[in-house]
Amino acid sequence: MYEHYQQLQNQFKTVHKEVDQLRATKSRPGELRREIAQLEEESQQLTEKIANLKKKTTSDPGFQELLAATSALRKEQEEQAKLAERKRDQMLSLSLAEKRSKEAEARLQDLRASLSQDATPEQLFERLQSQVVRNNDILATKFPAEFRTQQETLQRLEQALTEPPKTEHDIADMEDEVQALRRAIQQFQAQIADAQVAQGNGEGEDKLAVFRQHANLQARKLAEKEDELEQLRVDKQRLVRSTEELEAKLASISGNKFMSREEFKQYATTLRNKTNQYKKVKAELAELTAESVVLHRTEQLLKSKDADLEGFLRDLERQKGVSGFLATQDKIDDISVQNARVNALKGETLEEISRVVTDINQALKERKNQLAPQIKELRTVRQRYQEMEQVYLERKAQYDHTAVGLEAERLKLEQECAAFQEDALREESQFHLLHCQLQLQQGKADKVAQEIEFEQGTSNARLLRDIRSFQELYKHKVAQQESLTKELRKQQKTLKTSAPAKKQQREMFEGLMQLLSCKARLAQQENSGNGNANRNGSGVGGMGQDLFDGRTEGIAHYEVGGANVMTLEA
Repeated sequence: MYEHYQQLQNQFKTVHKEVDQLRATKSRPGELRREIAQLEEESQQLTEKIANLKKKTTSDPGFQELLAATSALRKEQEEQAKLAERKRDQMLSLSLAEKRSKEAEARLQDLRASLSQDATPEQLFERLQSQVVRNNDILATKFPAEFRTQQETLQRLEQALTEPPKTEHDIADMEDEVQALRRAIQQFQAQIADAQVAQGNGEGEDKLAVFRQHANLQARKLAEKEDELEQLRVDKQRLVRSTEELEAKLASISGNKFMSREEFKQYATTLRNKTNQYKKVKAELAELTAESVVLHRTEQLLKSKDADLEGFLRDLERQKGVSGFLATQDKIDDISVQNARVNALKGETLEEISRVVTDINQALKERKNQLAPQIKELRTVRQRYQEMEQVYLERKAQYDHTAVGLEAERLKLEQECAAFQEDALREESQFHLLHCQLQLQQGKADKVAQEIEFEQGTSNARLLRDIRSFQELYKHKVAQQESLTKELRKQQKTLKTSAPAKKQQREMFEGLMQLLSCKARLAQQENSGNGNANRNGSGVGGMGQDLFDGRTEGIAHYEVGGANVMTLEA
């Protein structure tokens, strides 16, 4: 069933590709026309080149032998390419056959091992079930994953084929962008290192989250650009190879690119003729330049005479009483000249339009005659497309039906597998619970047996150096806790009795400190107001300064009730 499924899948892929190709060719008639025109031009160019080559090589006596040798070489190269392609296909088929052979040998060894052992029917059935489960897992996980990867690869290749080819300029721009991103990442890494050194690892982690996020984003962009650059390099290599192949074909058709001796002589003769012609044209240009100077001077003289003549005519018109006659006559002449020019342009335009229409009709007729075979072929292709579409729909229906059956079977097997797995997990958890309970009970039993041995004195073993059994250990610990409780109660009672006196003593000491600080502030204020009295050492301020000047020689320390109390000496 799986082989039938694979066959249907491959048929579906091929039919789908053909349908896509037909749709693509159907939706691009303009490109088809351009390709036809380009092929016609190339055919005409090749025909001209072949005619020129025949003219050049008719006089060469050894050309026929050379042509036969090159034709034989080309045929041998094509045959060698076909053999290499066939060798690759056969190597691929050989690898697949070896893989299948290894799988069959492994399966045969498993069957032999199962038959050689004294296995029960239940064990054989379990092995077959495990093999079926393994095959179902492969069918459900491995083959769909491979199918998806192949589809993604095919889509990526189709997208790469549809995209326009990248030029050297595009590749250089992408490389510059990659370098810029790398420099930015290095700058951000340096900023992160400086911030970690300045702020520390503890406080800096929260503040550096933005930098890390930005650095990760730039790293992802860099990876994407590197992938694009690698793809462009691969495309570039492929295009370079195709260009080299085309150049080799062109060289095999038109010979080498270097000029022969006869061609070089013709080129030198042509260059000599063009040099002589250039000298003649240069001399003519010098003569025309001199003549233009003379004509320019003549034009200036005539313009000056014309201005004088116009002034004389205006004076004459004023004397005769017909002022503006010449201007009106000039305007009439200009209008008549413009009308004649417009009429001539109209005639030329009409002739041009009629000629263009005739050319267009002629071109349409020629194009129709040229496209008649393509149109006929297009009709046959459309008919074949309809037939292929019908076959495609039938195969797709078969594929959908088979896929639905396999999907239902897979879901059923998955449900059974999930139920079996649930039962196994439940039994495993029950086993671990019972095992833990058994370990606890075993520990308790060992402890009881050890206690019985300690009590009976069957052996000289002791629990500790001064303690024989667990009972003595627990009694000793209970006695220690009782003595500690009594001591703590005594300390609590002592603290409760001495707490009020200590609190009152602390309040009195705080009041004394406030009083002394007030006196010190008063003394400082009096010192700032009476500077002379302070310098002579007299007045109340001096007494206040002597009373508390920051020294503590007259203050004694005493330990009263566990508190550090300060008193003043007399």
